[in-house]
Amino acid sequence: MTVTGQSDDEWGYDLYPGRKGETYKPSLFQKLWLGEGRDMFDHIRCESNVVSCMKDSPLVRTMMAALKSSGCPIDVRRHISCESCEKIVTGGYDQQHNQIVICQNSARSKDAVLGSLVHEMIHMFDYCRQELDFADTKHLACTEIRAANLTHCSFINAFLGGAAAPWRIAKTHQGVTVAKFNNIIHVVV
Repeated sequence: MTVTGQSDDEWGYDLYPGRKGETYKPSLFQKLWLGEGRDMFDHIRCESNVVSCMKDSPLVRTMMAALKSSGCPIDVRRHISCESCEKIVTGGYDQQHNQIVICQNSARSKDAVLGSLVHEMIHMFDYCRQELDFADTKHLACTEIRAANLTHCSFINAFLGGAAAPWRIAKTHQGVTVAKFNNIIHVVV
């Protein structure tokens, strides 16, 4: 049970079976047609992508430096975990274990890992620096808006996601932030 009296499943932990000692079990259809069930391969690829992002991405290095300067340095072996999750999510931040979860079966490309990693590092930073309470919907909204704003709101991402076009640039940033926030809150709450 969480502090608020809600079960872990009600708070989103059902999306991360590995957090409860369970394993993700894809259906026969998912195995045959969607390539699910390759846990070892997915795990190795995920860890390789995480290391590559930490080495190559200025944004990840900036977040790592910010966390370190706030008294919360990241040890990749302790604070980042590649796990199989429900397909609806690509990552998450587990404040109980102070770990970023990258969903190895849904964040399969380096870009997907990068997006999830930076997004979750923002939650980790907010939790470290501001003593964020994820059970407080105002705190949750604030950190989700910050993470969406800082990681998902480039014009290219908006254009590729269908939320922007060259002929409707006005308010694209705001629209993408709101859309991403609504998608995340719908999954979490």
